[in-house]
Amino acid sequence: MIISLIQTSQNRRKELERFVKSLNGQTNIDLSEIQLIFIDQGDNREVFNDLDAKVSFVYHKTERCSLSHARNLGLKYATGKYVAFSDDDCWYDCDTFHHVIQRLQKGFDGVFGIVMNENGLHCNVFPSEEQRLTYTHHCGAMSASMFLKFDANLKFDENIGVGSPYNLGSGEETDYLLSYMEHHHDFNFFFTPEIIVRHPVGCINDVESYIKKQYSYARGAGYVLRKHKSLPLSYKLLQFIRPMCGMVLYSLTNKIKAKKSFFLIKGRIEGFFYRIR
Repeated sequence: MIISLIQTSQNRRKELERFVKSLNGQTNIDLSEIQLIFIDQGDNREVFNDLDAKVSFVYHKTERCSLSHARNLGLKYATGKYVAFSDDDCWYDCDTFHHVIQRLQKGFDGVFGIVMNENGLHCNVFPSEEQRLTYTHHCGAMSASMFLKFDANLKFDENIGVGSPYNLGSGEETDYLLSYMEHHHDFNFFFTPEIIVRHPVGCINDVESYIKKQYSYARGAGYVLRKHKSLPLSYKLLQFIRPMCGMVLYSLTNKIKAKKSFFLIKGRIEGFFYRIR
């Protein structure tokens, strides 16, 4: 079994050093079962001089590009039975891959875990117990903590995600996951809180920048909702109703959350009806 990790970065050398150290420190596994594919949008080659020699390493230098495009470049080099997408600022507990490989050896098509910072603060809403994923229930799946059976025919939609030319700033991982499910109707995906990937949880230091980011993310989410026509109407409506209710609920109690809810509904509507030029 080989797990191909695909990672890209521009200028986060300290974070990449932390990532390499955590990968080297994995216990109870054979590091030769890991392939790391690094798509360098900056000047980070030296960081990987300290990577354990047992890890199969592929280095590709490219110009600055969107996250989705960089990941598609990385997928061309994948040789593993499974593929995963490591953020440049994520890192692993020493037993992360031990738990991943244990679950994959049970025959699952993919396993998913929790993403949280060093203090245990979660980056998303995750279940507290093990369970299977469904087409409409993804257990808070984030790309940093999903390990999927590799399908060479699947690619990331380069219209969406960080660096999108259309300001559709998220949704690429959800789109990839939904596309996998649509191509493999018998998928068998499993979530366990025992798989932990560490990642910083951002603080709101600049409200305007935070709202702008959420708006861009919402546009990407709306685009994905329209793209996947098999999603139930009830599921799609809920994605619009929730921020609408939030806008009303917070209008008298929390102006920042009310503003965020407004731009979430605005962004999702715009993304849903957006047509790529």
